[in-house]
Amino acid sequence: MSSPRPKSLAIMFLLGAFLMGGAVGFAAERVVTPPSAPRVTDERAMLDELDRELSLNADQRRVVDSVWEWRKDRSREIMRIVRPSLDSLRDSARVLMMNTFDSTQVAGFRRLLERNQRVADSTARARGEVR
Repeated sequence: MSSPRPKSLAIMFLLGAFLMGGAVGFAAERVVTPPSAPRVTDERAMLDELDRELSLNADQRRVVDSVWEWRKDRSREIMRIVRPSLDSLRDSARVLMMNTFDSTQVAGFRRLLERNQRVADSTARARGEVR
């Protein structure tokens, strides 16, 4: 019977690769997206672009805005329910990864997490969200 350790290492490697891929993709998107293009985080700009691209009339725009707000409200309700589980999963993954790092890597990983948190906080403030 084989030891579960190689499986754990493989899972941690895949999780790390997934997280790094997301970070690299995020950074690449920031570099290649022209400044004039609306950011995914700029909801008003996205709705304005939809309005322009589809030539919405006033009634259509009111419906689109209303549906958008309805979706946001429902998303918030769902996230309130699942956020604790997602946070626990994220924290567990971080601990598993840090267990494989040396002290220099742990320090670097923590700096990366802090930097990502600052970006997330800044984005939330730009959206008008309270964190």
